[in-house]
Amino acid sequence: MAKWGEGDPRWIVEQRADATNVNNWHWTERDASNWSTERLKALLLPVRVEGEEGACEVTEVSKLDGEASINNRKGKLIFFYEWAIKLAWTGTSKTGVKYKGYVEIPNLSDENDIDEVEILVSLAKDEPDTNLKTLMKKEGAKKIRDAMKTYISTLKTEFTQGMILPTMNGEHMETTPQVAAKAEDRK
Repeated sequence: MAKWGEGDPRWIVEQRADATNVNNWHWTERDASNWSTERLKALLLPVRVEGEEGACEVTEVSKLDGEASINNRKGKLIFFYEWAIKLAWTGTSKTGVKYKGYVEIPNLSDENDIDEVEILVSLAKDEPDTNLKTLMKKEGAKKIRDAMKTYISTLKTEFTQGMILPTMNGEHMETTPQVAAKAEDRK
């Protein structure tokens, strides 16, 4: 027990009219899965690349499995997200021949840096090999990675509004968005 006047300022309970999460101390969680599903679709569907070989574009988000949530604990924001994504793409060569293929992103998660996320590009069954696959692997993957970067950035800015409640002075606590520690860092 602390002597009179030597207590931690966090021990002083602020009077809140709404009696909600005093000093932003307690764990609160917000599900971001539905918002993320819509946001990822909106960012990935416009992906289009052109090159000497022809042009390719994402035509469908055929699989989007996973979840996302934002947590507040002791005034710090913690982000959890994990997605398995499959996209369909079509390409048209300079000669007018059409090709179909897929892009698979097996693990978009907070545990991996965006540059470490695996992006697998393939042609549909029975499609002959084409340089458009190479175009999608190089330029298409860059644009898909940029779309995922935008998603993560937007998740950390737009969706977090209202997670940190104002303190008794009417000010928001200074917070720095934090990503959960990577598995190897937790050991």
